[in-house]
Amino acid sequence: MDVFKAINWRRSVRRFSPKKIEREKVLQILEAARLAPSSSNRQAWHFIVVDDQPIIAQIPDTAPVGTRRIVDFIKNAPLVIVGCYTKALTHYIAQLSGHENHLVDVSIAMCQMTLAATELGIGTCWVGWFGESRLRTLLNVPRRYKVVALLVLGYPAEPSTDESIGGIPPRPRKDLKEIVSRNRFGESY
Repeated sequence: MDVFKAINWRRSVRRFSPKKIEREKVLQILEAARLAPSSSNRQAWHFIVVDDQPIIAQIPDTAPVGTRRIVDFIKNAPLVIVGCYTKALTHYIAQLSGHENHLVDVSIAMCQMTLAATELGIGTCWVGWFGESRLRTLLNVPRRYKVVALLVLGYPAEPSTDESIGGIPPRPRKDLKEIVSRNRFGESY
């Protein structure tokens, strides 16, 4: 699959079949993250692969009270990858200059995982609703790591079509002219 097809085919899948994802495919997805670009090639990320169903079932309970219903679908996923970064000296220097490079680095790596999973026919959903302290306790995350996001993965419960993984229709997207400027903000491209 070419990258543009994966980008167009990808959807946020929230209903999964009970089929487990094969270890070889999980390793391919993680390899896509390993090869991602990072600021100063620091590669300050760490990914926790959660495949133990009783632990996965507890992840929605870590979310803030008003958001738990939104992330309840996670309980039925066969796999969750938790993206973290190392809080190192370069992280603090970047924060002083107003840049969150490590946050962006992990996000890029997780995006590459999303596209790799899509190519393999595996559905994903990027999740930002979680309570870091509760999630940190549940997964025994060391204090030197900051949790960025969760990537929920599984084979879609619904069949895929030529248009999308899991047969999920596309969501509306803004037109390019609404999100792109040329040279200066507001000049049309």
